[in-house]
Amino acid sequence: MFEAGEVIDDRYTVLGTCSEAGGMGSLLFVQRLDSNRKIKRVLKFCKQTSDESLRRFRREVRLMKDFKGNSRVMQVIYSNLEHEPPYFVMKHYEEGDLTGIVPKLRDDYEEQERVFDAMIDCIAELHAEEVFHRDIKPQNFLVDGDEIVVSDFGLSTEIDSSTLFTRSTMGWGTPGYLPPEFCLPGGFKNADASSDVFMLGKTFYFLLTGRDPTYLLPDDVPKPLMVVIERCCVAHKPGRYQSLSSLRQSLTSAYDVLLNRVVGSALAVRTLRSIVDRLKTSGRYRATEVSTFINELAMLEGAERDQLCKEIAPEVFTVLAQTSLKSDHSRFLAAYREMAKGGSYGWSFAETIASNMQTFFDSEEVSAADRAEALRIAILAAESQNRFAAMDTCREMIRGVVDEELAQHVHDVIIEFQDTFIAGLEESSVRAAAIRSALASLKKQSSDEGDDDL
Repeated sequence: MFEAGEVIDDRYTVLGTCSEAGGMGSLLFVQRLDSNRKIKRVLKFCKQTSDESLRRFRREVRLMKDFKGNSRVMQVIYSNLEHEPPYFVMKHYEEGDLTGIVPKLRDDYEEQERVFDAMIDCIAELHAEEVFHRDIKPQNFLVDGDEIVVSDFGLSTEIDSSTLFTRSTMGWGTPGYLPPEFCLPGGFKNADASSDVFMLGKTFYFLLTGRDPTYLLPDDVPKPLMVVIERCCVAHKPGRYQSLSSLRQSLTSAYDVLLNRVVGSALAVRTLRSIVDRLKTSGRYRATEVSTFINELAMLEGAERDQLCKEIAPEVFTVLAQTSLKSDHSRFLAAYREMAKGGSYGWSFAETIASNMQTFFDSEEVSAADRAEALRIAILAAESQNRFAAMDTCREMIRGVVDEELAQHVHDVIIEFQDTFIAGLEESSVRAAAIRSALASLKKQSSDEGDDDL
């Protein structure tokens, strides 16, 4: 649209094209026409002509200007929104965006932490003003020496904004980074902090691996960081970090482990002891502290994880099964299952595992899927150690099911463990139809196999 040498708005001389990659705007290198200082700037103009695009562009500029003087937000040097096309001018960031630093970050934990913290700081500036970005990706963070700024507010939303774009139910953004709720009617317009957290997690993943973040593969990502990224990117919003401060806390814990500032198991043990001490002295707990412990446990592997799981007192399981920790249940059970599956414990401890899992299973504050997972873990322990008391606990759990949703999940667990002691349960001893159906199916299968042997 503009060629080198052209003058825009009697104010800027076009030096050349900077980028055409933007969906709504194009970037040109320019210089001030009336300035003796030959400083290269970047001019972004709206290349779309629809009323909606022009409104969005003007709104983006207005939002950025609201952050005038903020060192974490890209600054507008000059703008003319009445010009055709409307435009604004910004500094030229010679180092580009964060995509250019991926090789540098690969094995440098200290630099990773610095960059990730800086990104959180940038988005925190928006959230402090009740603005959500909605299009977080590496390209929208610009590098300026040791500083990082957030840019591209074209898809941002303000609480209580009445603009057509914000009220729209249309979905926008960048594939691979979009939270799933953006694909639902009204999901995009109702973006919140957890939506930005999701996209930050995807961006962290790209910066660590250089790979498309559509699918999060753990290869080449340190376990503590993968735990953080996976929680950022949970499909169901309540399962994510609900604030940038809780995300930062988990990131700090992860890098404490990776940089040997605190040994991972020692950190988790300290948190667990604090939880137990508080329960003993006051009978109360802090949900944030228990959530922190679960996060620290999830970062551990092998013997460290298994040992810590064995040290969790029964009264802590009562706390863990509370509604206030519902978003953490799956992550905790995943770590506990690895311990149970590994079998690195005495046969008598299988009964302890089954009892602890029964606490989860019996709690109506736990989702049906997580209650079924607790049963699965109890069966694993009972079967691996051939512990009859633990088997009895598992049978008791199954017999007591009356909820139809839970019964369907338990049906699937029974089919999964059809070659174990579970198959011996009598249909008449259970109360749920779905579970009776699973047991009947196993008996018929066993009978058919017996006929084949004749």
